[in-house]
Amino acid sequence: MKEQETDLCLTHRVVVRFSEVDSIRTVWHGHYVSYLEDAREAFGRKYGLEYMTIFNNGFFAPVYELNMHYRHIATIDDVLLVRIVYCLTTGAKIVFHYEVTHESDGQLVLTAESVQLFTTTAGEFFLQEPDFYKTWKNRVLTENIPT
Repeated sequence: MKEQETDLCLTHRVVVRFSEVDSIRTVWHGHYVSYLEDAREAFGRKYGLEYMTIFNNGFFAPVYELNMHYRHIATIDDVLLVRIVYCLTTGAKIVFHYEVTHESDGQLVLTAESVQLFTTTAGEFFLQEPDFYKTWKNRVLTENIPT
């Protein structure tokens, strides 16, 4: 099943700091990874899928794949909006789509997708959806997606 975007989303606001730009005064590409991570953490707090929830259920969810496509630059003091959307998939993975835009004019700066896979705390890949994740999906999708 191809991933399907859901109504589970969040917009996280970022103000670009001086320390995040490079010598040509644009956001250094590696900092976008932090912006996406901050959005994932905010999503987890809002919807009950925090990293500690995953850990307390006996799992890790490391990033397995991250694709980013740069569309426009950002620089010091720009305010960026990082929109994260949960994608419904089959299998033992968590998929998010992202759009980073300038707050001032909506200019698209970056699009991205992340895939996280479940591992046991011993580091072994877990090939089925963990029970806690199935329960979370059923609960949160029932509560947040209109039928």
